[in-house]
Amino acid sequence: MGFGGAAAKPNHLHHGAMSHHNLARFLERLLLGHAAPVGPVDDRVTIQQLVLAPPTALQRLLGAHVDALLAAWPGAAALRPHSIPSTTLWLAAALNNLAWAAERPDPRLLGLTIHLARALPTARDGATALAYHSLLRYVPQLLPHSDWLPVVRLLLTSSPLSEAWLPRRARLRPLLLELLGQPSIQMALRDRWLSLWPDLATAQATVPLTQATANVELGGLLGDLLEHDQAWQRFILSFYEADCYLQRQGDHAQPSWPVLVALGQAAQTSNDVRQRRHATRTLTRYQPLATLLQDERRVRPYLYLDGRFLSLVADLVPLLRLRAVREVA
Repeated sequence: MGFGGAAAKPNHLHHGAMSHHNLARFLERLLLGHAAPVGPVDDRVTIQQLVLAPPTALQRLLGAHVDALLAAWPGAAALRPHSIPSTTLWLAAALNNLAWAAERPDPRLLGLTIHLARALPTARDGATALAYHSLLRYVPQLLPHSDWLPVVRLLLTSSPLSEAWLPRRARLRPLLLELLGQPSIQMALRDRWLSLWPDLATAQATVPLTQATANVELGGLLGDLLEHDQAWQRFILSFYEADCYLQRQGDHAQPSWPVLVALGQAAQTSNDVRQRRHATRTLTRYQPLATLLQDERRVRPYLYLDGRFLSLVADLVPLLRLRAVREVA
C-alpha cells in the first residue's frame, strides 16, 4: 500500500501544515453536517504521512465521526471499533478535495485525488467499513462536478456498506453479508431505503432520475440477496412490511396506497415519456416482492403486508415488465 512521496523538505513542511489544517476543518464542519472545505489537501508527502504517522487530532475527529454514525443507529454502541484505521484519512482527504473542487475546477487536484482514491484499500473488516461509511454517507450532499464522478465511484467501491446504503448495486461481498447480520445495521439500512420512496406530489409529477435510479438499485440489491440465499427472505419481507405500513393511508377497513397508485398510473398511461419511464423504474423497487408473491405461503406470516397492498404490487409490477426494465437499465 502506498501513495507516493519523498522525504519532507522545508517547503513541504508549510504545505503539510496547511493540508492538516484544511483536513481538520473539513472534518469538523462535516461533523456538523456542513460539507464546507477551507482548502485542498494536495501535498503528496503529507498525504502519505496521514497513513504512516496519522496526527492525533485527526484520529480523534475520525473517532467522533464513527461515534456520530453509531449514535443514530439503535443498539449500535457495541459495534464501536477499538481503533480507527488510518487509511480513513485518505478517504477524508479525497472527499475534502472533491468538495473543494465542486466550484473550483483543478485538473491537477483531480489527477492527484484519483490516484489517492485508487490507492485506498477496500474495507475488509467491520472497523474499516464503519469508519469509511461514517464519511461516505455524506456523498449525496457533496454535489461533485461530473469530472469527479470517477473519484466517487472509486471511493464507493472501497466501502461495501456505503454501496448498500446509497444504494448502489454491486457484487455481494462477504463483508457486506456479515454486516447485514447485525440488527442495528439492518434497521439503519431499512430506514435509509424507506426514505427513497417519493412523496405523492413527486409521484404525480415526475420522479427525479436520481430517485428513480436509487429504487432500481434497491430492487436489484434485494433481488441479489434473495438469489444468493433464501435465508434473506425474512429480512426482505420485513422491509416490505414496513414499507406497506408506512405508506398506508385511510383506516383499516378502507386503506389506500396513493403514491403506489399514482406511480402505477404514470407508468401505464402517462403521455410524457420521461414521467412514464421514471415511474416504471421507481416501481422496480418491488421486483423481489413480486417474485416472492409467486408463492403466497412466503408472505403469510407478515401481518402488516396487507393483502390489498400485495394485490396492487402484483397488478402494477408484473414480472415480465420488470425484467425488461432491468435489462434496459
